[in-house]
Amino acid sequence: MKTNWENAVLGGIFMLAIAGQCDLWAQAGASQPSVLHIQQTQTTLPPNGSVPTFLAMYHILAGAKSPVNVLALKGTLSLKNDSQNFSQVLWVLPFWQGQCPANDIGLQNVAGFLWIDITKNPSRSTASFPVDLTFPNPLSATGCIGLYYGGGPVFAGETTMTADLELTYSPTTSNANTIINGLGGEYCFGQDWGCQNATVIDGEAFAAPISLNTSGHLLEIYGNISDSTFDGTKNFGPLPTGASWGTINDFYLLPGGCGIFTQNLNSQGFPNPAPLSTLYGWLPKDALHLASVPQVERIPTGQKGMAALQNQVETIFSAPIKVNAGDCLVTIYGRSGNGATDNETQVLGLMGP
Repeated sequence: MKTNWENAVLGGIFMLAIAGQCDLWAQAGASQPSVLHIQQTQTTLPPNGSVPTFLAMYHILAGAKSPVNVLALKGTLSLKNDSQNFSQVLWVLPFWQGQCPANDIGLQNVAGFLWIDITKNPSRSTASFPVDLTFPNPLSATGCIGLYYGGGPVFAGETTMTADLELTYSPTTSNANTIINGLGGEYCFGQDWGCQNATVIDGEAFAAPISLNTSGHLLEIYGNISDSTFDGTKNFGPLPTGASWGTINDFYLLPGGCGIFTQNLNSQGFPNPAPLSTLYGWLPKDALHLASVPQVERIPTGQKGMAALQNQVETIFSAPIKVNAGDCLVTIYGRSGNGATDNETQVLGLMGP
């Protein structure tokens, strides 16, 4: 949920206001796959209008000078609210080349991002989210890796954020795979403010395009989706009512360009809302449907909906998809039901030669 104190950074990664940092050194073997244990927890009670961020640094092998294949990422993320206030946390695995920085809490000098995840919790509870990613086509990184994370309640309250992750890696001499950023986005439904854009009209949706500037083969898309109600307080729009509410999350590859989708962007470069049927109608006949992640919450009779619908995205293409420079990736965000929701994806693509 983006408010006026947040800024978009590097195509969907947002940077928050207050910084904390710690440095950790990891021991690793030299030839066989090794495991880096990443364990971090912070409890935050931020002042109104700001939210803390943290950066833990991990040095494996010979640090930033060591090329590394990332083979898997597994573990658990959790977000514990001690009050009835909507909260969220962004998790990022950046890496650096050349040398490991002493302090890069602003992520100004990173070489790339290996993984991004968003977790949300709209109630006084503990929300846990499993991470279980295996990369048959390894991610290219170095031995200087960080866990950047930040968030908490948007307006008030205390939140504890915890990551317990295991990253499996091995040394390598070369890896030509590259990561595509920019498939992430955040759109609000049922209220007229917040996120990258918002709509109060039922049946409207958003389609976010990104143009690819390199050729190669699309090997995989991976990450997560967190589509959440708010907390029922006056700070946000109303909770959903009725039998259910749900979300639509579709990913497409459009050969030859983004076409009409680029004509529907506002002055900030974010898509304007349009009827969902219209957006699907804009897809060309040769559009390739890469993945679909529908989500739904059934609402008990006489009650209101309050939940974060969260799913991992991991689509590995057994036959890599040929991509040409100028082709387009489009993410469609839709919503069924009523009430106010915050729909967000944090998804990356993996390209090979």
